[in-house]
Amino acid sequence: MKKIIICFAFLFFWNSLFGQEFRFTQDSGNEYRIVSEVKQGVFFNDELLGSSIILNRIAVKILDSDENGADLEVNYGISEQSLDKSLYIFRMEELVRFHRAHNGLYDDIPSDQYLPSVRNVPSFPDKILSPGDSWSAMAEEVHDLYPFFQLNYRLHIPFRVFYTYSGTDMYQDRPVDVIDIAYHFFFDLDVYSLPPDVLKGDNEDLPTSVAGDFKQRYLWDREAGIPAAVSEEFRIVYGMSSGNSYIFKGNAEGEVVEADQWEKESVKDMIEDVIQDENLEDISVSLSEEGVVLILEEIHFHPDTANFLSGETEKLRDLAAIICEFPEHDLLITGHTAFVGEYSSGQVLSEERALAVGKFFLDEGIKSSSEMVIEGKGSSEPMADNNSEEGRKQNRRVEITILDN
Repeated sequence: MKKIIICFAFLFFWNSLFGQEFRFTQDSGNEYRIVSEVKQGVFFNDELLGSSIILNRIAVKILDSDENGADLEVNYGISEQSLDKSLYIFRMEELVRFHRAHNGLYDDIPSDQYLPSVRNVPSFPDKILSPGDSWSAMAEEVHDLYPFFQLNYRLHIPFRVFYTYSGTDMYQDRPVDVIDIAYHFFFDLDVYSLPPDVLKGDNEDLPTSVAGDFKQRYLWDREAGIPAAVSEEFRIVYGMSSGNSYIFKGNAEGEVVEADQWEKESVKDMIEDVIQDENLEDISVSLSEEGVVLILEEIHFHPDTANFLSGETEKLRDLAAIICEFPEHDLLITGHTAFVGEYSSGQVLSEERALAVGKFFLDEGIKSSSEMVIEGKGSSEPMADNNSEEGRKQNRRVEITILDN
């Protein structure tokens, strides 16, 4: 095995001397995910307003591929670090489809579609590249102005990207090509000429310009034909009509994980056999679009808290033993409550209880924080009638989805 690795590394080095043509490998049916942690601060002029740590989880599936490129189905999931900074709480997701040429250029994106918010980065020229070569190409960012400025408008910003093939390196014991990327933009926004339905509320301080400064480094997995890892530093400045400015700046680190191919029906059958053979109580298994779902029924907490009752951790250890069989798959942990009063209180409690389960897996070393996403659904998805105690017991549950990708 060592001889094979050495030979591959030698061939990689030899090919690098004579150049490389970069292309996305996009075989139909292939799946991978890009998991990145974004640390961002928001400033008003020079005063820090707040900071956050975001987990972006982008699951990519190649639908169809031909000589012109591939149709992609991409699920963008965004989660925010919990207040105790232990895990990530699910905030939103969106499933989109578009076409990507083998050189990285996008098309067939509907005009009203927000994602992907960064388009045509990276892209490659139709020629052989050697270390030290540079090139440039046009790209685009899309900014949704509603969440921060309450403007019902998506701003499309074109810019030129500058690339340098900086050479080769090693990443996780495999050789990679290093591509350094930089781009800048300045864009004037004549917000007062926008249609009336764009201007929501009575906010008189409106954005009139945006400037951006980005530096990225891609580690390109030549054998897989996709990035292996990405790092970024960014700074975005919105100039306001008042003369003030909002500044968003931070950094991101991400890696690409190729999906482990599996047959969900077979996995479900295998888990059901384990549950039966081990005589595990209050655990069932089902299938969903996202993956294989382990349902922890009648998990007991102290009333109105996320604190486990004595003995409940044994159920979690039984679950952990099953989850350990799938080290390449991430988890979605979803809490549910019975409806007994205000929906909002049940929503918070369900999230806290799912978080408690996730913390158990984290403390036991079953999964890392970036391999789990926490979600609370309150009483919005009951399994049984809330009017009976038996039904409410079924509705108080935690579901652990072993994700496909």
